[in-house]
Amino acid sequence: MSKNANIKFCSRSHVGKVRSNNEDFLQIRQDRLIAAIADGIGGDDFGEVASQIAVDACVEYLSNADIKALNQKPAQEMSNSVKYANEAIIAIQRNEKKYQNMGSTLSCFWITYNQLYFSWVGDSRIYLIRPSVNRITMLTKDHTLDQSKIDANLAPDLYRRAPSILTQKVGSILLLKPDTGSVELEHNDIVLACTDGLSDRIKNELMLEYAINLEGNLEAYADALLDRALDCGGQDNISFILAQVKT
Repeated sequence: MSKNANIKFCSRSHVGKVRSNNEDFLQIRQDRLIAAIADGIGGDDFGEVASQIAVDACVEYLSNADIKALNQKPAQEMSNSVKYANEAIIAIQRNEKKYQNMGSTLSCFWITYNQLYFSWVGDSRIYLIRPSVNRITMLTKDHTLDQSKIDANLAPDLYRRAPSILTQKVGSILLLKPDTGSVELEHNDIVLACTDGLSDRIKNELMLEYAINLEGNLEAYADALLDRALDCGGQDNISFILAQVKT
């Protein structure tokens, strides 16, 4: 793949069928091949503020980062962008008492040459979809409680809620340890970054099936994913970013 490979982006963000407020936020910088997505936490605790601050700060950091530093230490710089977002939220929490409980997930990625670099905190996921070999891979691992380590008999409620309880978030004064990763991209690959309003409603196999059937029509693929998530109840906000390596 050449340095100037054509990357097409599109996105969707929908409040869903139940909630009155959209606490998701996303941003794409086509010129830098950077994208970030966040899912605010807290409801009345200004989750929508946290998600926007997180995404804006993350994208600002990566957009202003020295290209040489990005290329030499991409994992470190991706992680630093998430930490920078965390610091931005903490600064506001310290100045405004009403914001002290807000927080957010945050996942971001950067495409350069034939590589995808990414970092995340929380459970907003990043997938790599490779229609050419009928494969979808979840690149991130949710930062949530490990259900296998909880006794369902002693703590049934905690056991049930474990997959939705975050162990890391931006907007936390606790030591933040963003995870990072990278993967080589091929022509026609699709990168999908999404909040749990999508991933909780659509199975991986169906995400892949839609991508294969729509044969590279990214806008149609985005519409199909959103429609399916809404048809499955739309209990949460639904947001996602798609980036496709075009031939």
